[in-house]
Amino acid sequence: MPPEPKKTKLFFFTYCKFATSALSKNIIKMLDIIQTIASRFHLLGDTVVLSILAAGQFDNHLWRIIVVAACSRLHPLLIPADSVLATAWYFYWPFFLAHAYAIFKVPHLRSRQPRLGCTFVTGADSGMGQTTVLHLASTPGPKRSYHDCIFAGAYDAAGAEKNFAKLLAGNEQALKKIVVVPLDVTSDKSVGNAASTTALHMAKTPTVGLTSVINFHGVAFNGPTEYMPIAMYQRQHDVNYIGNLRMVQAFLPLVKSAVGSVSAGHRARFIFTGTGGGACSPCPSLLSAYMSSKFAVEAMCQSLRMEMHMLGRPIDCCVINPGFVKPTMLMEEGIRMTTKMWGGCRDAMEGSTAAEDEYGPMMEHFVKYSAAVPGEHVSAVARAADDALTAYMPRTSYKVGIDSKLAPIVGLLPTGLRELMARHGMYGKLSPAGTVKGYEVGC
Repeated sequence: MPPEPKKTKLFFFTYCKFATSALSKNIIKMLDIIQTIASRFHLLGDTVVLSILAAGQFDNHLWRIIVVAACSRLHPLLIPADSVLATAWYFYWPFFLAHAYAIFKVPHLRSRQPRLGCTFVTGADSGMGQTTVLHLASTPGPKRSYHDCIFAGAYDAAGAEKNFAKLLAGNEQALKKIVVVPLDVTSDKSVGNAASTTALHMAKTPTVGLTSVINFHGVAFNGPTEYMPIAMYQRQHDVNYIGNLRMVQAFLPLVKSAVGSVSAGHRARFIFTGTGGGACSPCPSLLSAYMSSKFAVEAMCQSLRMEMHMLGRPIDCCVINPGFVKPTMLMEEGIRMTTKMWGGCRDAMEGSTAAEDEYGPMMEHFVKYSAAVPGEHVSAVARAADDALTAYMPRTSYKVGIDSKLAPIVGLLPTGLRELMARHGMYGKLSPAGTVKGYEVGC
């Protein structure tokens, strides 16, 4: 027979009363435990919260390392001596690593500035420059902001226009923001004309002016230092280093004019492209021309940044340091340039093939290594450029890819160990292409 309704209700209310009483007791016990823990560890908890907030004030790895180091010294003073964190290392170290992880991963807590005015991007024919133009044209910045106009400096302007039309088919709004400008950074006249074209176009457009310049142009000549023709060294530096100087001297007046009319607090940007981990990177065999041109850019950017600061101009200068980035035209261009380089060596040595005989297998291995390295997708560079444009206080260097982040660490090691790791990383046991034959890679 089914239970009587009155008895069922009585049972239900009795059960609810018992359950509520038990739950209340458990909640009170939990609150007591939390209160006990809070009273014993409140200084440690305060330190954890404040250290994470302090780390988020600056988007700087060195600053965050300093915060972690300071916390490692404070922990023993703040943890009760009889607690499990003080007596058992297998409890303390997970806590410390979790604290350090939070310090390194907390985002920059300063508000980001919106994209404003116009920007000029060089090297927009392909690779990093082209991807950055596409990113800025089609992806909104902070507060749903867009640039008024994106000037895409391209060596082959007609080809670049066709590529952008194809890549942005169906997105007319983004395509309208892009203005392709013919640009050869090795020509004073071409750079001057590009600056004039930019100024004339902005005069017809409702905009505050040119608030940023992003330099992605570049070439990579690789070869043996003792044989590679001087003309190739000169060409390398003319594009990668002097080309940046031409851009600064031609476009800085436009940026200076713009910063005088933008709202207070907005800072303009000059962004350059370095390589690897920057000036601290080891310089491997066969890369003397390329690396020296990039080191020169680092020095120029650092000096320009301090000059702008000392003159009180709100213009920040920084470098994007990509490791291996794919896909770009560097692989195809590199193979073509290598063939040209061997031909130049033979011409300089009156037909002798000594350079290719001595360094040929090493160069072939370098090409295999370049193809085998996974590399970072080129879109990561575009995101780094966007971050540099909108950061409240940009980093001096944006390292893209794990190889770029590890390079300056290796570069700070003792010379013998640093060069041993550099040789093995590219030509020896640590290389994805294996060990090159016929050369002394080891100690």
